[in-house]
Amino acid sequence: MSFLAPLFLLGLAALAVPVLIHLTQRERKSVVMFPSLMFLKKIPYESVQKRRLRDWLLLALRLAALLLIVAAFSRPFLRGSSVAAAPGGARDIVVLLDRSYSMGYGDSWSRAQRLAAESIASATAADRVSVVLFADSAEVVLRSTPDRSRAVAEINAASPGPGATKYGPALKLAGSLLAESLLPRKEVIVVSDFQRSGWQPDDTLRLPGGTVITTAVVEGAAGPSLALTPATLLRTRDAGQPERVTVTAGVLNRTAAEATAIPLQLEMDGRIVQTLPVSVAGNASATVTFAPVSIAATTTRATVRLGAAAPKGVAGQSGVAPAMSAIDALARDNVFNFTITPSAPVPVTVVTQGNRDDANLYLARALAIGEAPRFETSLQSAEALAGDAVNRARLLVLNDVAVSEDAAAKLVTFVEGGGGLLIVLGPRASWPSAREAWLPAIVGPAADRTRGAAAKLSGMDYGHAVFEPFRAPRSGDFSTARFYSYRALKVAKDATVLARFDTGEPALVEKTIGRGRVVMLASTIDLSWNDLALKPVFLPFVHQLGRHLSGFREQPAYLTIGEVLDITAAEIAAGATTSTAMANGGRTVLAPSGQRRDLSPSAPGATGDKSGVGVTAALELVEQGFYEVRAGGKEPGAVVVAAANVDLSESNLERMDPKELSAGVTGNGAAGSTLAPDVLPDKAQELAQRVWWYLLFAGILLLIAETVVAQRLSRATR
Repeated sequence: MSFLAPLFLLGLAALAVPVLIHLTQRERKSVVMFPSLMFLKKIPYESVQKRRLRDWLLLALRLAALLLIVAAFSRPFLRGSSVAAAPGGARDIVVLLDRSYSMGYGDSWSRAQRLAAESIASATAADRVSVVLFADSAEVVLRSTPDRSRAVAEINAASPGPGATKYGPALKLAGSLLAESLLPRKEVIVVSDFQRSGWQPDDTLRLPGGTVITTAVVEGAAGPSLALTPATLLRTRDAGQPERVTVTAGVLNRTAAEATAIPLQLEMDGRIVQTLPVSVAGNASATVTFAPVSIAATTTRATVRLGAAAPKGVAGQSGVAPAMSAIDALARDNVFNFTITPSAPVPVTVVTQGNRDDANLYLARALAIGEAPRFETSLQSAEALAGDAVNRARLLVLNDVAVSEDAAAKLVTFVEGGGGLLIVLGPRASWPSAREAWLPAIVGPAADRTRGAAAKLSGMDYGHAVFEPFRAPRSGDFSTARFYSYRALKVAKDATVLARFDTGEPALVEKTIGRGRVVMLASTIDLSWNDLALKPVFLPFVHQLGRHLSGFREQPAYLTIGEVLDITAAEIAAGATTSTAMANGGRTVLAPSGQRRDLSPSAPGATGDKSGVGVTAALELVEQGFYEVRAGGKEPGAVVVAAANVDLSESNLERMDPKELSAGVTGNGAAGSTLAPDVLPDKAQELAQRVWWYLLFAGILLLIAETVVAQRLSRATR
């Protein structure tokens, strides 16, 4: 016998109180009336009487009640009793059922469901069962229920998904569930095909002490196993011709048997464009290049598929789960989805003072080269700032321009709305003094370095997006450029200096204003004040400035399930202006399964204030197929289409020894092993027995009986 709170046993001293009460003699006085005591002699009288305990039944009731109540508060339990011992104690069982897409190979899933149901067949009414479905993440579908039929129903209702196997999150979730349990026995049952790619040893992954690990291996059927690798796109553009793209697909054979003359299809918007045969040697890969196709004006949904023509309703057409392929028993990796989007140009407006085409020569030619992104340059005079030229651009370049008060007000609105502004300083550049605080720096007089050594660029911030491509050795040398003149800059406190001259003076300064950015270059961008335009770094430098200020991000043709789609960046890449994309608060998402939901600024996956201003929306991809995102509001933005594919590593069906997983969380590899000897905590043993509850209930009953007996004895002595 042990006690969880032995200090309460000190209350046994209270047993002396009823004894003392029963030993106390009441003084009984018999009053005799005398008219006067003056003639009576006072004689001392002593009576010695042995005190005896009276009312034994009442005393016994009181002592027993106090004893039971004190014992109840001390919470006794029996160590090693049949109730607390592991072989007969109640279990808390957590079933981890692998629902990754590799479990859809042949009849693997039905066998996994049968194994999971059989693993809890011995559960009793005292046991508790939790069911966790896992792939790359884990989800509790049923928690701590004594109803085994409910657990079996949840197992039978589950289905494999498009995720990849990751054992770590599932085991950590099981550990957190069992850590809250006070039942004497704990068990984790893992039902999986035990792919090696899903296990990464983790020293911090440990289950609660005494936990038993049981593994149920789902044996896969032997057969062919082919998978599609990510497709590559080669874009070409001839003069006067629409843009064309060449698709190259790869096929991976994971078995030793050769696969010959396998049909490989290219589909675009649900229409089969071309079918080519492919042969792949055992444990090898092969590639197939389809004929070039012209790109449509809108985003094209493209799919490469292994096997014969898919029936209507297959992923790549309507986006639902793919039908069973005739190539092998695992269909999800026989489909690869991607999007082909026409190269949307980035509108750039270059503003100069007067008719000075020579000042824009090198800048315009640099912007005209390249495809990712493709800059569409418009040359305007300073007077155009009074019109709507500002609103049509995503990037505005002020090339040595004197800015008026009205133009400055428009530029402020343009940048705060998400636009990018590059201010190139020369001898003519000026800014209204009333708005100088808005700039990254206050512009000072020109510094003349025509005599003596010319200035050089140094101290570049290679961690910034503009200079990051030049970080590696021999990736570009800015120090070869000579600067013969530049404007002095007094940098604002909230601005960042990206580059300096070798004199220490600022050369390139940036400031974030609202949702946009302003970059100020202290010298010209032609040959009047420097020779930077003649250096090899000029072209990539201009492109990086353009990409950074315009907010351009090259959108991938495909994503993997579990990755996050940046909706705002995708809308900008699709042709929306930065201000429009970031002002779109609400969006409607159509998932591959056909489910439609609204993505509001306050919903999961969106960040920003709840008013919708300055919101950058994001969406986690959890289904295989094509997602469609439409912006709401009065001015709907561009439609975003994103392709989601399964993780190719999951198609590798190589298995691991389940003992390796058990050893990773228990320290030994024995099947059905425990983390430690089956010694239960005192609190768990005491809670399993619950003796205190019965003691307290019995004590209360005795107190009630004591009250009844005391009342009867009191009436008898009157």
